[in-house]
Amino acid sequence: MLKSASYIYLVSRAHGLSTRLIKPNEYESLKKAKDLNSLIDLISGEEYVKRFSSVERDKLDASTLNRVFAEVLVDRLVYFTKISSGKFRDFMLSYVRRLEIENLRRVLRAKLGERKISVEDLLPIPRGYTIINFQDLVNVRSLDDVSYHLTPTIYRVAQESFAIAKSIGSTFPIELVSEAIYFSKLIDSAMALPSSRRAVEIIRSEYFSKLAYYILGLKFLDASLLPLEKFSSIIARNLGVSIDFINDLLRAREDTLINIILRSRYRWLIPYIENVIPSKSVTDLYRGVLKAFKGYYGGISKRYPLDMAYILWYLYSVEYEYLNLVQLATAKELGIPSEEIELY
Repeated sequence: MLKSASYIYLVSRAHGLSTRLIKPNEYESLKKAKDLNSLIDLISGEEYVKRFSSVERDKLDASTLNRVFAEVLVDRLVYFTKISSGKFRDFMLSYVRRLEIENLRRVLRAKLGERKISVEDLLPIPRGYTIINFQDLVNVRSLDDVSYHLTPTIYRVAQESFAIAKSIGSTFPIELVSEAIYFSKLIDSAMALPSSRRAVEIIRSEYFSKLAYYILGLKFLDASLLPLEKFSSIIARNLGVSIDFINDLLRAREDTLINIILRSRYRWLIPYIENVIPSKSVTDLYRGVLKAFKGYYGGISKRYPLDMAYILWYLYSVEYEYLNLVQLATAKELGIPSEEIELY
């Protein structure tokens, strides 16, 4: 049940803004674009067209386009914080920190892989919407230096996972803990909202899909997850489940883990990930998890178009549009045939 005029306004704005999203049939046309210039010409959304006017066509590459897509993503999410107030604004400020998590992930992977990274490779988060100084962070020398920069932030707990990450050559343990901290704050703020029960369940489902990605991904790398049991309590609290359930997931073999999930309320994830286990492809696992959650939240929004579920649908859809456009730009630059381009 809607609680206030301001809440009704936010739901109405989500419906209005959703009309600007790229439609499924439009993606089919975009997939058939012969190159990046053609891709630009086919994207008709006003938010994109305004920015395309400043793009030098003769120097066009996927990185340039992806920065434009990132600007639209950030502007859309930040806009929703600006039109909100009270408890919903608190929620949106927590929600927007997912941009910070994504930038942290990019820096972590670059530093572990000893690859160059600059601010231009990150999402353009406005001042005041991040507690991490990414201008400084991209210039540090090593993964250990990244850990030092997390000390004064809410992500300092993740410092305990850096040693595990270095030992297995993957940033997954750090990402897993950082996500746990992010979702802990987000769920707390969601609990204060109208229709909080449904909103919290949707967010928990997103969190579980990401948790499954990290846990299975680590198992594909033959990494021991026992050291991560020290974080089981925060993970369990986020999901509203027992610590034993989380420890069972961490300790189980891949096939057993599937059975554990199958007996939980997150069984909708199984059809998208069970076929990935034989190949142990982390890339296919990532795609499967994203597609699974999209199917889940899409179904929820159709049943509850007048409450928080629809607002979440819009926010998630904005992010998926960004992911799809990045996929398209990258595919066009690499010359991948349209029939081989997989979108979410």
